[in-house]
Parts: sequence; C-alpha cells; structure tokens
Amino acid sequence: MISISKTLLLQSIKFENHSVLVELMDRIYPPPYKHLWKHEDCSWYLNKSYGINNFKEELKNTDASYFFVIYNSKIVGILRLVVDQELKEFPNQLTTYLHRVYLSDEVQGKGVGKQLFNWVEKIARQNNNTHIWLEAMDTQQQALAFYTKQGYKEINNMSLEFDRIHKHLRGMLLMSKSL
Repeated sequence: MISISKTLLLQSIKFENHSVLVELMDRIYPPPYKHLWKHEDCSWYLNKSYGINNFKEELKNTDASYFFVIYNSKIVGILRLVVDQELKEFPNQLTTYLHRVYLSDEVQGKGVGKQLFNWVEKIARQNNNTHIWLEAMDTQQQALAFYTKQGYKEINNMSLEFDRIHKHLRGMLLMSKSL
C-alpha cells in the first residue's frame, strides 16, 4: 500500500483482484463516457480493456504499475502508469505513460486527481523520465481542463478506429508535461 496522504492510498492491483476491478470499472466508466458509444453501450470497451486476457497481459509488463485508488477507505478509481517508455514525439528520451486514470464522480473536485498527478510526477522524476504523457478524448472538456491545469499540453491528435464509437466523437489528444 502506498500512502499519498492521510486520506489517499494506492493499492497494487493483482491477478486475484480482477473481479473487483471489473465491478469498479462497470460502475465508474459509463457515467462520463457512455455517450461516446452507439446505443450508450460501452460493454465492448470494458470487456476489451478489463477482460481477463488483456488484464493478464497488462500485469506482465514489469515497467507498469497498476493501482486501485482508495480515498477515505473506499476504492474510488484506478491508476496505471508505465515508466521508461519511448515516444516518437520525444526521440531518445524516456517518458512515463499515464495509461489509465479513472476516478468516480464522488471524488471529483476533492483534490484526489491533483494528488495523483503530483505523485506520478514524483515517480517519473525518480526514474529520470523527461516527460509524462497521456491520451484523452478530445470531447471530455472537464478532463482536458484538468490536464491543462496540471501543466499538460496538446502535442498530437489522433482518432480511435472503434466502429462502436460515434464517428464524430472518436477524436483523441496526446498530451504531455515536460519535467
């Protein structure tokens, strides 16, 4: 268990926690993202990202850390980061990829995200990484405003090729922060 503050902890996600992870993501992913998906059905994405096969593969990556976010003794989200990543936008430099950060609506506006991002920055610096980067949906204005406030800047854009997402909502931004 990693203590970030008196009220905020990170607990490593292990193989035996898979069912807890699936339950959590089934609860916290749809509210902010279901509008992206045709018929508001994001089950395909949840199964793809958190299904047992992908989960096993993600746990094999020794450069990755995967955590439950615990706030006031309750699991409220997840955080996955991968250190020492190469990214074409920063040739010959090692970066930290903030692969997943999902938080329940109940903790938004309570400083949890800010504390997590500060902690990720500390880990990136400890690993002598030069940048932190993430990918974000270009329509998620609240998330984009938060990332910008944390010092992240848009460096590239792309489009998801998931047929199940409404075509006009497939835009993604690659955002980074220099350390």
